[in-house]
Amino acid sequence: MTTTEQEMIYKVDEIPPIKDLLMLSVQQMLIMFTAATFPAMLVREAGGTLEESSCMVALTMIAAGLGSVIQARKGRFIGSGYLCPNLCGPSYFAVSMQAAWSGGFALMRGMIVFSGVIEMVLAGLIKRLSFLFPPPVVGLVVMMVGVSVIPVSITNFFGIKFAGDSFGWQEVCVGIISLSIMIGANIWGKKAIKMYCLLLGVSVGWLTALFLLPDTLINFRQVIYAPWVDFPIHSTQQLKLSFSVNQIVPFLIISVCGSLKTLGNLVAAQKISEPELEELNMKPISKGLMADGLTTAMAGLIGAMAVDTSSSNVGLAAATRAVSRWIAICAGVIFAALGFSPKLSMAIATVPPPVVGACLIFAISFMICTGLAEMTSQKLTEREIFAIGVATIIGLGTGFVPGVFNRLPHMIQPFFSDPLSSTTILAIILYQVFHFDRFLIKFKTNPAKKTSRADKNTQKT
Repeated sequence: MTTTEQEMIYKVDEIPPIKDLLMLSVQQMLIMFTAATFPAMLVREAGGTLEESSCMVALTMIAAGLGSVIQARKGRFIGSGYLCPNLCGPSYFAVSMQAAWSGGFALMRGMIVFSGVIEMVLAGLIKRLSFLFPPPVVGLVVMMVGVSVIPVSITNFFGIKFAGDSFGWQEVCVGIISLSIMIGANIWGKKAIKMYCLLLGVSVGWLTALFLLPDTLINFRQVIYAPWVDFPIHSTQQLKLSFSVNQIVPFLIISVCGSLKTLGNLVAAQKISEPELEELNMKPISKGLMADGLTTAMAGLIGAMAVDTSSSNVGLAAATRAVSRWIAICAGVIFAALGFSPKLSMAIATVPPPVVGACLIFAISFMICTGLAEMTSQKLTEREIFAIGVATIIGLGTGFVPGVFNRLPHMIQPFFSDPLSSTTILAIILYQVFHFDRFLIKFKTNPAKKTSRADKNTQKT
């Protein structure tokens, strides 16, 4: 991606005018709402009640909103200072459901707190590991962050809820119209039209869905009967925590995988927000990981599902060229406030799935191309080609043929359950392995240099 700092409409520390700030924040929230169904799905699968489902959705929104604000801060020890909002973490969905089945929601919440603490520990180590992320690996991670969102974007775009479902021409029309408006406004629109391209696409797509998709109007009518204000914690039982030794390994593994995903999102946010940087600045990335870990732990403490950073929101910032961290702060405050208003949150949550899919496809297009541009910014050597190529092939294989990787030992299956995690881990390992001989040469030559310098100093004295 060739976007430069001068081409940005709103730079990372710039505060947009109030009108633009609110409109751009709403655009970011539309993406954040795409994951709002995960807590409801989890409660339903675990045998919870409708009230428990509603409360967990609201609490997860509050956690995600507060996490977005913490992430956008430029604190001394916490907060990356980038536009990298939080949403409900789909990465944690499977292990959270297993914990809920095993020991109820109290166990799930306790293990989410444990995961957050592990991520904060990893954040403290990341500054010393910058050598693991040369430009080709960074570019691959950014690209795979976008690739990992493809399944959910495609299923939403075609209005498919379950595997094997068929889709109708109505869903396809709504998705195509929405995406066409977004792309057209972004390519040919002027400043205001370009900034609000997502809102324009959502508005036109929503109106189209009212005529073509009957469920859209039915869902919208439910908003009328929802209360304006409600406090989502109805009992102290919602805050109860418990822990289990049997759940430590799966949550430890998913914490590492979630940290790698957040690392990729923060790297992408840095590349987009500060394109003038020639190499990664690990300090804000470390503080960003610390913020994400704190937010995850906080989500468990308040009774919510785990949350983490959103690649789609970073891609949207790149598409609109508005990367101001104040947009994330404003969106986070509003999103958290909506957690206390069932009527408003339900209204936004009724966006038709094909429109949601169009939003995701639009946003991740920039993420994928940003990663490709970073990888090809310089000619790849044979070592880099094989490190990146093999990692990409095996990583994508976890998505194309997951049944093959399900036969792996149970302990390592979580590392190969998602293309992003598996590709990142393999790329880091293979890059170091294929450059091992060069590291040995450097290690052998450095002591000699130090000795020669010491001899010269001795001769001078």
